[in-house]
Amino acid sequence: MFLGDKGQPSKFNTVRHNYDILIDNEKRILSKISRNIGFYSVVYSGKLKKVETVYDTDKYLLTGAGLVIRKINTPERTYFSLIRISEVSKVSSREKKYFLGECEPKDQPSDFPVQIADAIQNVYNNLFTINVVDIVKHTSAYIITEMSGNVYKIISGTGYEAEMSFETWKVKDARTGKKVKIRNFSLDFALDPAYEKEREHILWVVDRYCKELVPLNRNRFEIAEVAVRPRVPTGKRPTQTDENGNPIAPPPTKKERKKKKKEKLEQGL
Repeated sequence: MFLGDKGQPSKFNTVRHNYDILIDNEKRILSKISRNIGFYSVVYSGKLKKVETVYDTDKYLLTGAGLVIRKINTPERTYFSLIRISEVSKVSSREKKYFLGECEPKDQPSDFPVQIADAIQNVYNNLFTINVVDIVKHTSAYIITEMSGNVYKIISGTGYEAEMSFETWKVKDARTGKKVKIRNFSLDFALDPAYEKEREHILWVVDRYCKELVPLNRNRFEIAEVAVRPRVPTGKRPTQTDENGNPIAPPPTKKERKKKKKEKLEQGL
């Protein structure tokens, strides 16, 4: 059953900054942030338990176009959302999130193709000339990420709150079966323009004092996809062709030249 926009999260868009953890010492990182953040409080908020499932067609038509359909499953609620990813450098503006509505844990996008297709058409201002309903009908689970960890609140003296979490991800490619485990640190901000200075200050403290954290200009889906994506074989040189399309033999490698020189020397003896 599609439950519509019951319990829509917030009137403000949110932005998440993800970090790779080079040295995994949660207690030490928390101490650095608490010690240097000034008139802010860092408060433990609870455990993170979430499953994020990304859906796509067999030919990856949606993610290839920068559009992610995902289902978020938490102990409290389950809902569908869309993310449109843009090729820009600033993390706070490279993606836009669209809340679709709550659903049952077992529901799939293919159960609601008309509602989701309408949302996609609105995101792209009806620029699609293909049958979007049919595309949604043929989606299936692509990347499944189980997330767990500890969540903390950063509370400023002005009342602004940001969320900080140390996360363990169990990522699975539902189509190849490949699994990986990732440790991730994240900061979540509500983009309320009245608290721009607070956001900048928190980011500055993390960047300045937490060198074990490396910022990633990727969202959760992109990080997970890169982790499970099959690696391209290395060491193979691309085949070059002449103007007629005939293959050209690549120049010999250093090892091949050395071997040929050795053979000539032996023949000369």
